[in-house]
Amino acid sequence: MTSTQTSGRQCILDQARHLFFARGYHGVSVRDIVQACGLSNAALYHHFGSKDALFIEVFKGHIAQIIQQLREAGKTEGSCRERLFSMSESYGRIMLESQSELQALRRDLMECDPDERQRLLFDAQWQVPSLFAAVLEEAIAAGEIQTVDTDRIGMLLTGMIFSLTVRRRFEAADETLSDDIELVIDTLFEGIGN
Repeated sequence: MTSTQTSGRQCILDQARHLFFARGYHGVSVRDIVQACGLSNAALYHHFGSKDALFIEVFKGHIAQIIQQLREAGKTEGSCRERLFSMSESYGRIMLESQSELQALRRDLMECDPDERQRLLFDAQWQVPSLFAAVLEEAIAAGEIQTVDTDRIGMLLTGMIFSLTVRRRFEAADETLSDDIELVIDTLFEGIGN
């Protein structure tokens, strides 16, 4: 691809993302997207094949950005606990800051082929817990923590964080997000016993 083709493709992706988030899948036409880029309809079909395929690329791109942010947070120097705290806090912020975008993507994903939709949702929902599981696996290998089912703990962590962020959207919380994350991490490492 030439640099002009690459920039045209990226412009289409950027504008589609912006427009899909603002108006939803059905509120945006191919013409709206390409006009925002100063391109023709043919450019969109050349790069993506269809509006559906473009939407799927936007969905995958959004999930990839979230995954990259969590990977960066997990690269923090320190113990397993410190790395999990950093990743958890990042995940909580992402959930709070991009909730409307994630809801819009999920809603519009219902328009896609059911098999494709199922695959995309499964992949997206598994990627985040697997990042937490990878940190746990490294800690087990280093002798830092006991052997645990890292996949289940990864799902447990993301579920607890997600639940606390949902609560924040519907009611005022006296605690900060960091306080909530500390509770999650303390519960994981110390439990709730005396």
